[in-house]
Amino acid sequence: MITIRRSVKDDDSAVVELICGIMDREFHDAKHAYPTEDVECIEKAYGGIGEAFFVAVENQSHKIVGTVAIKKEDGRVALLRRLFVAPTHRNLKIGKRLIDRALEFCREVGYEEVVFKTTSRMSGAIELCRKNGFAQRAHIVLGPVELIKLSLSLREAAHAGKGKD
Repeated sequence: MITIRRSVKDDDSAVVELICGIMDREFHDAKHAYPTEDVECIEKAYGGIGEAFFVAVENQSHKIVGTVAIKKEDGRVALLRRLFVAPTHRNLKIGKRLIDRALEFCREVGYEEVVFKTTSRMSGAIELCRKNGFAQRAHIVLGPVELIKLSLSLREAAHAGKGKD
């Protein structure tokens, strides 16, 4: 079983270990493009009003196997960040559950839109966001790097769900 919950201070080192481990193994040559200062002090980086950091925890081992964060862009827009799932736990719907929890938080706070910005190298996260209703809004090529911006309107998503029983 996996539990999705808000991160606590005691999770910080395990979160850094998970994210840095994935970055080292899967994105080593692009690691410089993804600084990790924000996860080294989660409370400082994601502790503001309208912000949150969630972890997926394996109930038996208490091991953190996934993360997702919400950062306030402005009063209307939230940024989806730090969507990671341990390689050993992929294809188990953990990423979907993390996104669902993050979007639930965004609705509770009153955001109208959620934006995910990344590079084309993060293809798994991009595909997961697309499967969850995010649409590509921008694609910018900067030499060898392709920047991708996906967004989800929470107002459209709320209206789409009305009337369906």
